[in-house]
This record gives sequence, structure tokens and C-alpha cells, in this order.
Amino acid sequence: MRVVCLLTGLLLLTACIDGDDLSHYVAEVRARPVAPPDPLPKTAEFVPEAYQPDSKRSPFVQPQPESTKQAANSTAACSLPDNERSPEVLERYSLDNLSLRGTLGDSRGLSALIRTQDGVTHRVGMGQRMGLNLGEVVGITANELILKEYIPDGKGCWESRETRLVLTATQ
Repeated sequence: MRVVCLLTGLLLLTACIDGDDLSHYVAEVRARPVAPPDPLPKTAEFVPEAYQPDSKRSPFVQPQPESTKQAANSTAACSLPDNERSPEVLERYSLDNLSLRGTLGDSRGLSALIRTQDGVTHRVGMGQRMGLNLGEVVGITANELILKEYIPDGKGCWESRETRLVLTATQ
């Protein structure tokens, strides 16, 4: 411990001795001539343009809502899901959390065995609903389940898409 204290004291003492060199260096740097700063780059002069609205909406007036006649015409051509029914059990799960584990067949046709993320297996038939996007079972084969889902397009309409759940191995 004493050796460390002695070495620290010796280093501090030599640092004080070298302070004279430092003051000479600072005086030399301050004596140098100051270089002028680089000139600013040339910029293009701003030229304002006159506003010409043509057929566009004025940005200074609050926009008016679309007429209900246009909205009725646009939604008439849309496919709309049935929102009046009560949701089924498997509509609480996203398709990422559901897996097809097998199929069962009887005189009524094929049924699919769907396992949820919490380990519960459900029997699903044609026309039943599952998934978060209003998916309806439209086909069941030995190796896959076919869903018709409805996705909102942001304009008040719904686009339908086909999604498949493929049979996965049991673990």
C-alpha cells in the first residue's frame, strides 16, 4: 500500500514539473495568426409562386364530407361480412395461434380438428367461423382447411381473401 502511495506522489510531482512546458505550448498556439472562416456557400434565391387552384381543393377551406349518395354507390358494390351474428369461440384467436391437427369424416362430411395456443382442440365444420378477420370455413380436405376472410380496405368496403391452414405434425 505504501508503494502505491509513493508512486502516486511521484507521478503528481512530475506532472507539476511538466506544467512549464504546457504554458509555453499554450502561449505559442495563441500567438499563431487566426485563419478566417470559409465563406458561406451560395444559395438559390427564393421565388414565391402564385397559388392557382385549378380544379383542386383549396387548402385554406375546411374539407366537406363526401356526399352520402357517393358513399351509398361505393358500398353497394362491396362485399360485406355478416356482423349481426354472435361471434364463435375460435374468432377470439388469430390464425397464427391456431393449428390444424387432423380431420374426421362421417356421413355429414369432413370436420377439422383445430388446436388453440392454450392446448384446447375444437371440432370445426363447414360454414363455421374462426380467426380475427371474420374467417368462414369454405373447404376441408384431408390435409388442409380453407378459410374465406374479410379484410377492411380502408374505404368502407371489405376485400375477401382465401387463407389455408395446413396439417401440422403432433408434438
